[in-house]
Amino acid sequence: MEALQNFLTKMGEDACFRQAYYANPNAVLAQSGLQGIYADAVMNQDSSALKALVGDDTIPFLLVNHGNKL
Repeated sequence: MEALQNFLTKMGEDACFRQAYYANPNAVLAQSGLQGIYADAVMNQDSSALKALVGDDTIPFLLVNHGNKL
């Protein structure tokens, strides 16, 4: 859960990290230590799963659609 929280925080704060994710989401997820259900929830933009995995629905997070380029 901590890796997911760190990942979501970094996505919201670090533009270079977001660009790297847009360029190669699988590599960035792996480098972030996200695997299995955590990586799946991010890749599928599954807000319900992300809320459940984070464990606190009061923590804001950013869902990123890796199919859209900035």
